[in-house]
Amino acid sequence: MENRANIPLGEQFAATMDWWRDAGVDCVFTDEVAPLLREEEERPAAVRPTRKEAEVEAPPEPAIRAVDLPADLAGFRDWWVGPDNPFAFGSGVKIAPVGTKGAPLMVLVPMPEAEDRDTLLSGPQGRLTCNILRAIGIDPNLTYFASALPSHAALPDWDDLNRQGLGTVLSHHLRLAEPQRLLVFGSKLPALFGHDSSARVETFTSTGEIATLATFAPDRLLDHARQRARLWKRLCQWTA
Repeated sequence: MENRANIPLGEQFAATMDWWRDAGVDCVFTDEVAPLLREEEERPAAVRPTRKEAEVEAPPEPAIRAVDLPADLAGFRDWWVGPDNPFAFGSGVKIAPVGTKGAPLMVLVPMPEAEDRDTLLSGPQGRLTCNILRAIGIDPNLTYFASALPSHAALPDWDDLNRQGLGTVLSHHLRLAEPQRLLVFGSKLPALFGHDSSARVETFTSTGEIATLATFAPDRLLDHARQRARLWKRLCQWTA
């Protein structure tokens, strides 16, 4: 065996490469395999993608736009229960909002109750809502009642409805009704007005220039006494 001192650096490097080649190691194993011993000129040119990147799908056209909606409250109510409203689902009866423009409070619920036929919130959810209003000193007869959907529906996809333009419709309705305050029942509804969907449910905020309090939907409040107690505390702070 040859044993020399002062071996030139080039020979040392070549000997090292020969040793690794004889050992069968020709790659550096990292997250991405890379050639170790291949000569620079042998490396293939960078492979360009042959397939086009998938085009970003354009968002669907909303089913309704603000310019398509009636410009007065009476006309909007007729449209709401008419055949041109694209947000009526299932076989439920379409129920119109009730109340007068400029009411001290507007109550917005997700949808009519399953039992509603002529009047919005004519069942147990309506009794709960009216009892809440009376407890904080608000006359239900002076309140504007509305729903986010015109008819009762099972498990609506609120995000998809928002993409279709439901938020635009509700904002337009709010502008026409001009209430002094807005009480929103339903954890999914604030996002329809552009509020942060990750915010806590019982939140003071504003929709346009209108002071707003959001809480859980009436059917959930009926089933959870603790949430009713939380709502009562928030209402006392809101109306103080």
